[in-house]
Amino acid sequence: MSTPRAFLVLTLIAGLEGLGLLVNGALVAISVLTGGTYGATGDSTTATVIEILIFVVLGLGLLKVAAGWHAMRRWARGPFVLAQLIGVFAGLSIVFSGASEAIVPGLVLALPSLVGLVVTFSPGVVRTFSDSYQRPGSGISQ
Repeated sequence: MSTPRAFLVLTLIAGLEGLGLLVNGALVAISVLTGGTYGATGDSTTATVIEILIFVVLGLGLLKVAAGWHAMRRWARGPFVLAQLIGVFAGLSIVFSGASEAIVPGLVLALPSLVGLVVTFSPGVVRTFSDSYQRPGSGISQ
């Protein structure tokens, strides 16, 4: 995979994940406002508000990471890898939960995360970052 295409794939994965989190947060908020049961269960308003905030903050964070990938910034790799690891483990946990109706949603979560991890550490992406890396203090003559 060529380097620009790899960064496009990473941008799309992070962007779609970010949008998905924002949509989920909005669905929880709409459900609460309309008296539905989507989201946190029980009568805990605090839990529901925290759930919505988590989805919004993580969604906006992944959109920022998508912008970082689009600009080919090294800083995007760390938070992206963390998000993908969470996605892989959460998705596989859902797949292997034993509920047959949970297999597809689990795979929808795990597979893009796995692709994101593979592309993040593909030779082209790693080379792009290693070519531009300078060790701290290497520009100072002694």
